[in-house]
Amino acid sequence: MEKKYDDSYLLEYLDGALDSEERQKLEQELKANPSLRERVSLLQFAVRSIKSKGYETAVKEIQHDFLKQRIENKKFTSVSTPKLENKVRPLQFWAGIAASVALLGTLAYGVFLAQKDGNQLYEANYLSYEITVDRGVAARENQLESLYLKGDFKNMFQAIEGEPLGAFNSKELLLLGAAALELDQPSEALHYLQALDTTNARNETDNFQDEADFYIALAYLKQEAYADALRRIEKISEDDRHKYRSSFSWAEILSIRLKTLR
Repeated sequence: MEKKYDDSYLLEYLDGALDSEERQKLEQELKANPSLRERVSLLQFAVRSIKSKGYETAVKEIQHDFLKQRIENKKFTSVSTPKLENKVRPLQFWAGIAASVALLGTLAYGVFLAQKDGNQLYEANYLSYEITVDRGVAARENQLESLYLKGDFKNMFQAIEGEPLGAFNSKELLLLGAAALELDQPSEALHYLQALDTTNARNETDNFQDEADFYIALAYLKQEAYADALRRIEKISEDDRHKYRSSFSWAEILSIRLKTLR
């Protein structure tokens, strides 16, 4: 697909802002490109949700109910009003208004985020891994922890130079993966984090698995590998017990899903 078909361009199409020639070319591309059609459909869903008649009607109903409440609570009114029924408590009005505003804001934010690249999403969600030093750990692990705590990430890799991947335990793999991300090396981070992921799957363990999921997702975002990032993020968000379940918002997930269709 041509690079010009970014989210801003597609939003202009949905807004009717393209000239007839551009619109015709894009619609021809839509007929031939299922992935582009799906992407436009998702953007259209978000835009329609914001502008949809259904939500306008819901807001009008809330306003009408609120007006009824105001009128019924007055001892008199200077104008003749029809009989008003089904009195609603004020708390319900405000809850409905708040819910409507929150939903519209979330959908609008999702469309906005769709225009951000993987690096921007990475920066927005990145958290440095924090460790607590354990007593009685192996000498090498203690050395890696000490260097990590000092922020001396480059020397961590010098300290393990020449050692095979299978020589590291789960915590060491996590520390090395986190250190690689601190050095802005997502490919190197995946090298260690995926080894941790594979070890857990093979041994049916979950040692630092939550951390591995989170940093693997971030590393994929950094590389703009959106499909891989989305799979890991969906795994995180679907697990009620996952430590990082709330790290990615619904709007950010929608944004990443849109990017997989480019």
